[in-house]
Amino acid sequence: MNSRISPAVPRPSLTLRRLSVLVLTAATLAATAVPDSAHAQASTASANKRYDIPAGPLDATLNRFALTAGVLLPFQPADAQGLNSPGLRGEFSVGEGFNRLLAGTGLRAVPRGGNEYRLENAAAPDISRLPTVQVAGDVVEDARGRVEGFVAQRTASGSKTDTPIVEIPQTINVVTADEVAARGAISLSQALRYTPGVSNRGYTESYMLADETTSRGFSPSPQYLDGSYLPYAGSLGGASQIEPYSLERIEVLKGPASVLYGQNQPGGIVNMVTKKPTDTPVREVKLGLGSYGRVNGALDVGGVINEDRSLLYRLVAVANTGDQQIDATKGQRLFIAPSLTWRPSAATSITAYLQLQRDDAVQDYQALPHIGSLLPGPGGQRISRDFFGGDPNYNDFYREQQILGVDWSHRFSDSLQFRQGLRFVNVNDRYKGFYLSAFASGAGGQSDYSRALRTKIDWQQHNTVLSLDNNLEWRSASGPVQHTVLAGVDYRRFDRRYDGYNAYSVTAIDLYNPRYDLATADPVLTTNWHDTVDQVGFYLQDQMRWRDLILTVGGRHDWAGIHNRDQFANTQTEQNHSAFTGRAGLTWLAGGGWAPYVSYSESFVPIVGTDFYGSTFKPTTGEQIELGVKFQPPGTRALASFSVFDIRQKNLTTTDYAHPGFSVQEGEVRSQGAELEIKARVFDNIDVIAAVSRADVRTTKSNNAASLNKQAVFSPPWSASLWANYRLPDGALKGLDIGLGARWTGSKYGDSGNTFRTPAYTVFDAALRYDLGEINAGWRGAELTLNVQNLFDKEYISNCNYSLVATTARNARWRQG
Repeated sequence: MNSRISPAVPRPSLTLRRLSVLVLTAATLAATAVPDSAHAQASTASANKRYDIPAGPLDATLNRFALTAGVLLPFQPADAQGLNSPGLRGEFSVGEGFNRLLAGTGLRAVPRGGNEYRLENAAAPDISRLPTVQVAGDVVEDARGRVEGFVAQRTASGSKTDTPIVEIPQTINVVTADEVAARGAISLSQALRYTPGVSNRGYTESYMLADETTSRGFSPSPQYLDGSYLPYAGSLGGASQIEPYSLERIEVLKGPASVLYGQNQPGGIVNMVTKKPTDTPVREVKLGLGSYGRVNGALDVGGVINEDRSLLYRLVAVANTGDQQIDATKGQRLFIAPSLTWRPSAATSITAYLQLQRDDAVQDYQALPHIGSLLPGPGGQRISRDFFGGDPNYNDFYREQQILGVDWSHRFSDSLQFRQGLRFVNVNDRYKGFYLSAFASGAGGQSDYSRALRTKIDWQQHNTVLSLDNNLEWRSASGPVQHTVLAGVDYRRFDRRYDGYNAYSVTAIDLYNPRYDLATADPVLTTNWHDTVDQVGFYLQDQMRWRDLILTVGGRHDWAGIHNRDQFANTQTEQNHSAFTGRAGLTWLAGGGWAPYVSYSESFVPIVGTDFYGSTFKPTTGEQIELGVKFQPPGTRALASFSVFDIRQKNLTTTDYAHPGFSVQEGEVRSQGAELEIKARVFDNIDVIAAVSRADVRTTKSNNAASLNKQAVFSPPWSASLWANYRLPDGALKGLDIGLGARWTGSKYGDSGNTFRTPAYTVFDAALRYDLGEINAGWRGAELTLNVQNLFDKEYISNCNYSLVATTARNARWRQG
């Protein structure tokens, strides 16, 4: 529904970084404890086996390694008491595996002949005499933690277990914190601009109040924070907006995900992973200036509190203010997020965190009408791209957002672990403004395309979500088959309160010469809702590995209770739904980094309401078949994925023409397409991101013949993007990073009837970063960065408002089941 032309937005900032000597020393020790290079270790020797052993107590990791490797390692428990191992993930020989598991412990495994080894004390290395060795491709990465660079190798979103991305039988796109910083993204929508198959759900690219995305043609894509559901209630208001600077990574799981997360749209979910306390000291301060008087600052500090390293902390804070592209619009944010981790033992970890956020803004969210933007208006005029359709003396927005979370994990043994995540999210906001509803009437009753009637709104919303997820992960073996079994139960309560004040068809505004001193009627209360949704789900998943084959099978049963109170009409509706969803996928680790896969997955979403006969609607269901291949060359920081998919969503409501005013569940939408994404570090100083997507989304069943087989308008059928970041390794400009990106959006239909198209467009982005330590050693750790969006100030139309054809009163709110 929205169209706007994005400006060039330079965002220079000064970033102060200080790396601890302890971090550099630890990295050197870990690298030099293994005499072979990473490339040699990743070779496909016949004696190599693949291991997936998480970090933990040394005795447990050694026992698990010996069992998997088929070797004997007798030792006394006292030999490993109080020692921890970083874990082992990847393909290694027995000797290489022992070297990594024992790195930094002062121990080594010595062969005794046959398949038996013994533990011995190893002389501690003299760190001052050891050369620095770069280890590539086998860095132990935490699926719920930071990623160095642009290429993530592991994920927890696709299975709720720490699993290599290549082993998940669905597409997963990961945007890391380093990528967000390199491109200067200041919202989730901007962070996902280079992700294939994701678009901004028809809103303008200048829209900053919320991050409403479309994945594979379905919207809205549900959002999760550390695996917990975030509130969404549609359009303007009630939706949380997560500060991107507070995130370690953003993960997009494509396709139905109900087997792990409950009710969801079939296009996929977006899971954001927050910054948490870490052993590695963090010291970062950012100060910046930007277009339209934007001023921003950010702080990220953390580390160890006490000597036994059982208490860790992290503090993230953001403050910004400034105007925006559209006339009279502006925004301001205050954000702070403290967190604390307590590790009473090597087996137990408890993390508590809090987010407090306040947003104040004057916004204009809507698209321009297609007559006057895509097509010339009266006298060949075009509406200014800075046009403000509201009233500077009336438009207003505020949002208060609080998130409280507690994560607890306990490892009973090397094979059994319990995790619990508790979240409470509170969002309270109010939006005052206007939206264009229809062209005004001119002489002779003809439409006056120079003026538009508006609806004046005052929408107040208060949404909360309480969620609890408990799961038990058990790793075992039955003969030659290795199992990772996940069993869990989760609960979600979504409470929504909404007061909608509306004044329909108020005084028209001149689209080419707007005046804001014209009197308009005050909005009156027309909608007053109090809705609650309770969901309980039980899920079971088994990731089974036999040699190079991984079979992932999961099932889930949900019960959802919906209680809707229309307090304005004094009516109540209660509905109960239950649904079973499943997923099955097969991945083949074919060698050389190749991993082809095939999968089937399901989703469901409850629908509120009844048909003419009083029967409640069944939940909509989604089904996806996906075939793909992932490629992760051994010894490199690179990951490529290609997939083709077919998604069908059934039981959609459509007009019941036999009984006007009612609906029947005979609608169906189908999305077919393909996606390609490549992320790689090349020659140690070049980072590349490339993506191409195709999605043909059509209504395949409907009582409305005019909509049959028409393409959806929320997402473009074709899109592509390319970003490259180059670090000058030497010379006079050593320390300079240069980034350049291009985003291409293909032509798409501008209305649901497919009567006109918006043209394709390409937008360029750029970034510069310079390490001031190359000028003066005393400035080491300070960086100067510059980010520019829409480098050449290209004028383009991302979306059009095509619906200014009737004066029918309407309330653009979506009521969610």
